[in-house]
Amino acid sequence: MSNSFRTIYLYVVSFITLSMIVGGIVSSVNSITTYMYPTSSIFYEENSDTQSNYYKYDDYTSTNNTEIRKENYKREKIKDTIVSIAIIIVGAIMYRYHWKLIEQERQKKE
Repeated sequence: MSNSFRTIYLYVVSFITLSMIVGGIVSSVNSITTYMYPTSSIFYEENSDTQSNYYKYDDYTSTNNTEIRKENYKREKIKDTIVSIAIIIVGAIMYRYHWKLIEQERQKKE
C-alpha cells in the first residue's frame, strides 16, 4: 500500500513540476513580447473625474515622465522574465529528480 502511495505521489509531483515548467515558459514568452512590443496606453492615463487631482493627462505627456514610466515598465518586465526563468529551472530540477525516482521504482519492480 505505501509503495503505491509513493508512486502516486511521485507522479503527482512530476505532473506539478511539468506544469511549473510550462507556466514558466508561457510567462517568459509573455514578458519578453510585452517588453519588446509594449502597448502605448500603459504609458499614458487620461484625466478622469474621480482622480483628476492625482492624474492629469498633461503630466504624463511630458517627455521626462513618459521616459521614466517606460524605463520602469522595462525593468518590471525584465524582473518578470527572470522570475519565470527561475521557475523553469526549479521545475526542471525537481521534475528530473522525481522522474529519476520513478524510474528507480520501475526497475525495482522488474
